[in-house]
Amino acid sequence: MAADTQPTDVNFTGEFVPDPDTALGRLMTRICIGTDSREQLEADLRWELARDDALRQADITPESVPEVVDWLIQDHNRQVPFPSQTALGLITGLEQLTAEGVVFGFGEGADVQQALTAVSNAANTLVAEGHSVDGYCFSTIADVERMIFEQRLYVGFGVFNETGDGATRIGEHIARVFTERGLRIEWDGSEDHRIQVLGDYAVPYVDLPDA
Repeated sequence: MAADTQPTDVNFTGEFVPDPDTALGRLMTRICIGTDSREQLEADLRWELARDDALRQADITPESVPEVVDWLIQDHNRQVPFPSQTALGLITGLEQLTAEGVVFGFGEGADVQQALTAVSNAANTLVAEGHSVDGYCFSTIADVERMIFEQRLYVGFGVFNETGDGATRIGEHIARVFTERGLRIEWDGSEDHRIQVLGDYAVPYVDLPDA
């Protein structure tokens, strides 16, 4: 756990808490982020179970995986019955940006290239539906996991052209929307640096159908 994790962060008040160094802690991290389906969480736990002696010694079996995942989700949701202000601001801000022509990717892609591919695909879908797209913003899988531990989300941004012309304007647009939504941000105004959103991100886990 990062040294600057806030001890009052509600994500860390349950019986099991996010932890990058343990199997159940990694699963709790994904539950805290809230973007994985229950099916994906169960698949992740089965993957961990095949590699982690400690889980097997705790009598967790492939058959008990759904029950364990359900138990972890219930434990999380007891601590987080409703979204934090940071989460609400970020979610509504990203929705507003999409409506205003800035497509986003939240925790899509193991690296920047994969994240850019995801937002490009999302942009193509929006354009095909008749929407205009002026730019994009994204956070990788590692970025959103880091957010849980450090209360700081890094958001990259840009435009869909080879020269990058207009990227700073997109960054200013994102920063303005986030600020209007009550989010605390840090950004030096340069297209060379990502926007940082500060605050504790906490949402109850809801299993949504795959898009």
